[in-house]
Amino acid sequence: MLPHSETPSYWVDNRKGRVLVDVEWNAKDGNLDRDLAAYRAWYEDGLIDGAVIITKDRPSLLDLACDLWADYRNVCVDEVYAATRCPAKKRDDRQQELALPLDLTTTTVTSLDKAIPRVDRGEAGTCPVAVIAVSARTWDATPYEPTTHVVG
Repeated sequence: MLPHSETPSYWVDNRKGRVLVDVEWNAKDGNLDRDLAAYRAWYEDGLIDGAVIITKDRPSLLDLACDLWADYRNVCVDEVYAATRCPAKKRDDRQQELALPLDLTTTTVTSLDKAIPRVDRGEAGTCPVAVIAVSARTWDATPYEPTTHVVG
């Protein structure tokens, strides 16, 4: 008789009926491989009908963030972009001040440009997968107001 064992797994973020929805924002891009392989197996076993991955369009959001930060700092966007692209440990005081306060430059995290090639080369098998990305076009340019109500 074999001893009892458990196989480690992971949780899917959301499920609606037989469709899975995962939000992959700043995870290592290898998570996409795991997700697509799981979707494939579950689809082929008849457990799900499809999946959706929500992620970011990193280059588009980097451009938007640099534009907004430059406007906020009242400097040229090229200065913000150059400071942001400079490695944090090598930045001088001026570059520290101009660089974005968040990292949208790393290319090793989940994003649209990582998901599309994996889906295109068939890592999800025949499982239908929709990849949706938040991008600069997602924002309607409404200025931030601290009193703006958040619908929730």
